[in-house]
Amino acid sequence: MFKLPPGLSIAPASTSSTAAASETSISTRSVSSSPTTLNTSASEATATTEVRDDVASTTIQPPETNSRAANQAPNNGISGGAVAGVAIGCLLLGLALGALAVFFFCRRHGKKRRHHRRPRGEFLAEKENSPRESPPTAINLDHFLLDTTPDKEIVSELRALGHLVSMHVDNNYHHQPVPTDASSLAASISKLGFHAGSANTIASLCCNPQTRAVGLRHFISQVIFTSIDFNARSPLSMLPAPVAAFLASIPVENEVSDYSTEKSLAFSEWRALSAFLLHPNRAERTPLVPSEAAIIPQAQGLTSALNTVLGIFLSHHESQVEHLQAVILEFTNFGYVLLSQPGDFRFVYEASGQDASDRAIVVCAGLERLSRRDGGSVVSSSLVRAPEVVLI
Repeated sequence: MFKLPPGLSIAPASTSSTAAASETSISTRSVSSSPTTLNTSASEATATTEVRDDVASTTIQPPETNSRAANQAPNNGISGGAVAGVAIGCLLLGLALGALAVFFFCRRHGKKRRHHRRPRGEFLAEKENSPRESPPTAINLDHFLLDTTPDKEIVSELRALGHLVSMHVDNNYHHQPVPTDASSLAASISKLGFHAGSANTIASLCCNPQTRAVGLRHFISQVIFTSIDFNARSPLSMLPAPVAAFLASIPVENEVSDYSTEKSLAFSEWRALSAFLLHPNRAERTPLVPSEAAIIPQAQGLTSALNTVLGIFLSHHESQVEHLQAVILEFTNFGYVLLSQPGDFRFVYEASGQDASDRAIVVCAGLERLSRRDGGSVVSSSLVRAPEVVLI
């Protein structure tokens, strides 16, 4: 319905409207009864309608004064331009806040990624400075390497080898004069690894029938002990072929190296690991036993080399070769035992202390044990058996 402005009122027309509606209703009910009545009612309805139209026209049309007053009334709301400005400002503020939120999120995410992905150099430096920890599954090889042979057994074996050489000399070489001079014999001795002074001394002893036995014992024991010495580089080595080949391939140092301690420690560990790996039955943890198929050719070569010097002193050539080869094999067994030890041993070829003199001749090498302190930086030795010395 149309709502009139305030201050306007409508003249009471409800009575006329009701009356007209009543008359119309009455006239409608009276249509069927009488035409005259219908005409009369129609006339009345027409009159009533005219009255209603007048009232309606008077009621709907507002006064001009009120309309102008409404148009001239002050507008207390916000104009359209201001609303648009506020909307644009809110939009820009929202975009700025969103950009800040994205910036801080990306920055935080980047820090996390940098934390998880550090540069490789930084990681390696931290790893190098951090204390080393062995993995929980690390295996201590000391529990699997070959067992240690008691020093008492080693000393007994060493003493037996000295007696074996003495017996070999007594049974296979004569004491008659020889048709050669000491200088020629010294040249042959030098080819087996002796320096000139030692070669001349040995040649003089062997050419003299009274000192020949001592000279031959010294010569034979020195050559064979050197062949089983891990610290020597004999071209006639009786050590396992892979070990001898590796030792021969190591460059010789002309000067004292600053890394002599480290080198000695490396040799020690390599020796123990080599014996362990070469053992055919590692679970037994027994000393390495030489294979006859491997050492027989080596023993034959060493026998031939020794006989270039011993040949002129032979009394029975056939038995001497066989017996000398048997002596070499016994020495080889002892050398394999020392090679298998977790600790280090070193042969002693010269007399010391009270036994040291120009008349003292070593006929059987001694043996000392090397021990390490402070992680291998300090090496000390303890004498297991002194060299066997004969005075001439």
